[in-house]
Amino acid sequence: MATGGEKLAGNRDLQAHAEGDSGLDLLGESVLFKQLLNVVDAVATNDCIVLLEGESGTGKELIAKRIHKRSSRSGDPFIPVNCPAVSETLFESQFYGHVKGSFTGASVDTLGMVRAAEGGTLFLDEIGELALHLQPKLLRLLQEKEITPVGGTSAIKANIRFIAATNRSLAKAVVEGKFRRDLYHRLNVVRIQVPPLRRRPEDIELLLDYYLVHYAREYGMEFRGLPPEIRDKLVAYPWPGNVRELCCWIERLYAANLPPVPPTSDIWDDQYFNESPTYVGQEVPQSCAKSTIGVPQDRMGATAPDITSLADAEFDAIKSALSQTGNNRSAAAKLLNIHRTTLLRKLKQYGLG
Repeated sequence: MATGGEKLAGNRDLQAHAEGDSGLDLLGESVLFKQLLNVVDAVATNDCIVLLEGESGTGKELIAKRIHKRSSRSGDPFIPVNCPAVSETLFESQFYGHVKGSFTGASVDTLGMVRAAEGGTLFLDEIGELALHLQPKLLRLLQEKEITPVGGTSAIKANIRFIAATNRSLAKAVVEGKFRRDLYHRLNVVRIQVPPLRRRPEDIELLLDYYLVHYAREYGMEFRGLPPEIRDKLVAYPWPGNVRELCCWIERLYAANLPPVPPTSDIWDDQYFNESPTYVGQEVPQSCAKSTIGVPQDRMGATAPDITSLADAEFDAIKSALSQTGNNRSAAAKLLNIHRTTLLRKLKQYGLG
């Protein structure tokens, strides 16, 4: 337990850190987070395509910016592109630019996003949402690294680096016919899986303190501390919205001058808590894949007469894990691939505690 002096010194360190950036940063001391940064920093110096997979709110764009800043291209632009917002009819004009008079309304030459990023990095955010019929056009850009502006007569070489991000598994999207296999392989040079906050609970308090300092400065208000009982609940909460949700929870304290009321899973209507805790792109361990923990055989068969609710399946899985581990909660949590605090909350929720 940190002493008051240590806590104050820690707040001063966070204050200095917060004042030295734009307010949002990659923070963490957990082993998992450090492993992530080691991979990110190693790939930053190599001018290759990087694919970031992870849930919304895990900081994929911040990681992309870190890669850019630590690369040889850091002095040139970092251009983010929100792929779902790209107009299907104006894709080529938005990406490649156009020459004056090439179509109605083209009153001036435009560079397009690719040439705007010349020498730097083009960040393709939510690449999995790009319309299927537009994907071949992007594939050619990635392969040839050259463009022809709409209305142009010759190709122009593009000296840029590509980083793509998605909150879904592109490999699964390929199997489902929603994403081109050739584009996936072109993007999948270095694939980095960004873990959700619930898989690195050791970092929650550090993030809380950082954003408490940041938003006190942002709103010109006095720093707000958190009572120990609130902190305990925040650490135990699985943060389905990840770091973005935590950030917004802290900002709300200052923006609305509200007392610190712990977030509740009720607002999510159980859509996160009834799902497997694996994150996007994570492979299921073989030991789990071959085991049907908590799902009775009659519920798994193709001809089963009833469809079990996800809540029932979760309840059965917890009971089965406890039975297999002799009611050892730590071992049961490990078997279920969830944090122990999450299991304790579930036990209380289902009256098993």
